[in-house]
Amino acid sequence: MKKQIYRRMLALAILIALLTSGAMLALRVRDGLHELSEQTSRQAAIAAAGYLAAADPDEALHAIGNSDTSRVTMISADGTVLYDSNADAATMENHSNRPEFKAARETGTGQGIRISSTLDELTCYVALRLPSGDVLRVANTTDLLVRSLIDTIPAMVVVIIIICLLSAFVSARLTEQLVRPINAIDPTKPLKTDVYDELTPLLRRLNAQNQQISLQIAALRRKQIEFDAITAGMDEGLILLDEHLSVLTCSRAARRLLDAPVAPGLPLDSFECDEAILHAAQIAQAGESTVYTLERAGNQLRLSFSPVHVDDGIRGVVMLVLDISSQYAAEQSRRMFTANVTHELKTPLTSVLGYAEMIRYGLAKPEDVPGFACRIHDEAARLLALVDDIMKLSRLDEGRGSLNFEDIDLYQLAGSVCERMSDKAAKHQVRFAMHGAPCVIRGIPTMIDEVVTNLCDNAIKYNRPGGTVDIELKKTASGVTLRVANTGAAIPADSIPHIFERFYRADASRSHEVPGTGLGLSIVKHICEIHSAVISVTSESDNTVFTVQWPSDPGVMM
Repeated sequence: MKKQIYRRMLALAILIALLTSGAMLALRVRDGLHELSEQTSRQAAIAAAGYLAAADPDEALHAIGNSDTSRVTMISADGTVLYDSNADAATMENHSNRPEFKAARETGTGQGIRISSTLDELTCYVALRLPSGDVLRVANTTDLLVRSLIDTIPAMVVVIIIICLLSAFVSARLTEQLVRPINAIDPTKPLKTDVYDELTPLLRRLNAQNQQISLQIAALRRKQIEFDAITAGMDEGLILLDEHLSVLTCSRAARRLLDAPVAPGLPLDSFECDEAILHAAQIAQAGESTVYTLERAGNQLRLSFSPVHVDDGIRGVVMLVLDISSQYAAEQSRRMFTANVTHELKTPLTSVLGYAEMIRYGLAKPEDVPGFACRIHDEAARLLALVDDIMKLSRLDEGRGSLNFEDIDLYQLAGSVCERMSDKAAKHQVRFAMHGAPCVIRGIPTMIDEVVTNLCDNAIKYNRPGGTVDIELKKTASGVTLRVANTGAAIPADSIPHIFERFYRADASRSHEVPGTGLGLSIVKHICEIHSAVISVTSESDNTVFTVQWPSDPGVMM
């Protein structure tokens, strides 16, 4: 602003100096022309008087022309030049169209001023009509313009320098005075500032813009709070990248899943990440959606990159981080289950097929046929049990949608299971012992029966001859607890985390000695999950205990 004021004041000052100098020059020229005209008029009058008083006019005319610095010309009534003191009259053009000649012929006196083509000379002409009708013209030439201009230039330069200095000083003072109230304006409260009336419309617009900006900021803040609240509640991580792959916003879930210090304003490659992530983001930046899977902090993550399209091109990338650990584990479990089922089905089928072929083709001795038939029956029974357990697991995996819960006396149900399995226990030389009191829970009778039966069956099969299966029921403030303990060999510590997996056997060497499908405990765990119960196991030396805890939720336990 200071520069603009200084420039404008300087331009105004120079303009004033030029106008002043021009006016001075014009006045000087006017005065000089008036003096020159007066001088020429006097000379013309003296020359005319001398010419008329002389006895020999021609000789007097020549004498006047040679004795004076002025130019003397005699012109006839028709404009023919009769004499000229500076040129050959015979070669000069007719002067009948000259203004001073016409005026002299009409009024007796004529005057004219002409400037040379080079502007360096000015000539004043005065013409007088003589009684004879001829016209006597006297002319004086001067370099008045050039001299006046030369005399004026130094003064103009001095004036311009003084004006420039004054302009710099005055503009600085004026600018400071003008800007001080403007600088004092409070941009947040412009109307409360005492300033020039001329700025009031501007301040009103500024105040209106402040109000509009405040409303927009408040709206953006609300949207940001809503966005943060939404992303904070998302299990999925969300990262928004601009067109240069710098982070615009990042949810807490994304930072947690990626285990990286992602922060707004930082480029994607500023924190430690796989090169493949950056490459996938660059692919999305080019306009193509892509998906990348990686393992980070023990979790399986799926990163989805999608370009943000705007009318004039791609303006950013949306990066969605999904934790697919459970899906990945389920897929791995499914593949393992498929492989195990194939193996478990193939083994008995191979035995059945082998024995059947031996009988079919007469390779078996007659006395061996009943034994082969017995083995075929046992393997077929094993296949049926396996298929039955697989179907149970399949139904359990379908969820609880069509399940109906009832009140169940767990103590009575456990007693029924013990009575039903008493023959098997006696065969293995194992005895049952029950402790506790009646406890009622909410559940599905067939499933709860399956839990108690499986736990008791395992306690019998993996017990030692003369051992005990101890069943204890206890009702506490936290819920109902079922404990099934046996006195068989301890489960290896490294096997305990896996015993609820499908087809897992803690002692693989005894898998053929101890009948079973390897799915019983997996079924038990599924049933417990459906009933919001928790199953756990402890095993030390000759004491293995399975504990099932039903919560004290009135909707589950009574």
